Amino acid sequence: MPRAAFFFVLLGISGAGGSSCLRAADSAVRSAPSRPAPAPPAAEPDPKPAPPVPKTRSPVVPAAKARAVETKPTPKVAATPSVAYISGKEVARALHLTPTWDARTRRLTLADATIRLVLELDNREMELNGRRVFLSAPTALRNRELAVSRIDFQRLLTPAIRPGQGAVLPPAVKTIVLDPGHGGRDTGKVNSRVNVVEKDMTLDTARRVKALLGSAGYKVVMTRNDDRFLALADRADIATQAGADLFVSLHYNAVESEAERVTGVEVYTMTPQYQLSTDRRPDDQVPVFNPGNFHDHWNTVLGVALHRSLLQTLKVPDRGLKRGRYAVLRLARCPAVLIEAGFLSHDGEARKVASPEYRQQVADAVAAGIQAYIATVRALE
Repeated sequence: MPRAAFFFVLLGISGAGGSSCLRAADSAVRSAPSRPAPAPPAAEPDPKPAPPVPKTRSPVVPAAKARAVETKPTPKVAATPSVAYISGKEVARALHLTPTWDARTRRLTLADATIRLVLELDNREMELNGRRVFLSAPTALRNRELAVSRIDFQRLLTPAIRPGQGAVLPPAVKTIVLDPGHGGRDTGKVNSRVNVVEKDMTLDTARRVKALLGSAGYKVVMTRNDDRFLALADRADIATQAGADLFVSLHYNAVESEAERVTGVEVYTMTPQYQLSTDRRPDDQVPVFNPGNFHDHWNTVLGVALHRSLLQTLKVPDRGLKRGRYAVLRLARCPAVLIEAGFLSHDGEARKVASPEYRQQVADAVAAGIQAYIATVRALE
């Protein structure tokens, strides 16, 4: 399209108000995040450039201090922060994409031969090559152009579309830590109708992933290899002590209401400093630069690779690539993700997860996603 046409005029459109989901067929239930995540402080400063990813791992926080953070009371914070924006035109230029604006649907498409990114005005959900990805702040109208949060541009769009652009390469991946969620007295989700318990499913899945990665030559450490309880900070400590180059926490999901309607896969990465997590709940960690934030860029690259692999392998509904300040992500000192590989609250999906064959498919997808991330990093060296 002519370059001048990108300075689109949006007649009758304001910057306020909601809009339909990016996919009209998606229900509100599918769009709603299923895990709690916090909301931001009263104001977000105009973000400075991200601190460089260190060539060594981020500073070690003593476990006692980390646990103390876990038990802090959550203060009241404002629900609507001030957000700095960057125009779609600038995003397109920086990421070497061609912009196309559709005034009827209020969508901006940025594309090249291999990338198709679709943004919708006043929406936090976008499409990346057909997959659902959640921005931390909704797009907005700025100077009669669709614009995105500057931090979303820096910490989500750039690494998702141009891995390595403006970032220091992480260490070569030699040691991978797998974290089977829950354990011991913490059962996770229990579906008594199907006789399936999350802590057992995550442990079995992690063992299967370990076998695949071990046969590919990687050192694989499990945070637990039996039915024991582990504090969240202890899981991050195990990864630190092992010298982890990647950390993957494995879970199966659940919702409390309309469980018969909600299935599929979600992948979470650490929420960047000053941003909302996908579930917008109050969180006193919003203004804090946590250990996990040293790897914002590579967290996204890893999350994109695993999200893509899980969807391609399992052929299940796409619940999205999302953000969350879960303790295991917040305290991780290497690139990290948390995977929700299916909903045990849905009887049909729980029956699939109860099948060893299906858990092997999940393990195959996780291992393939990790190896795709490693291949991406190697190609940049």
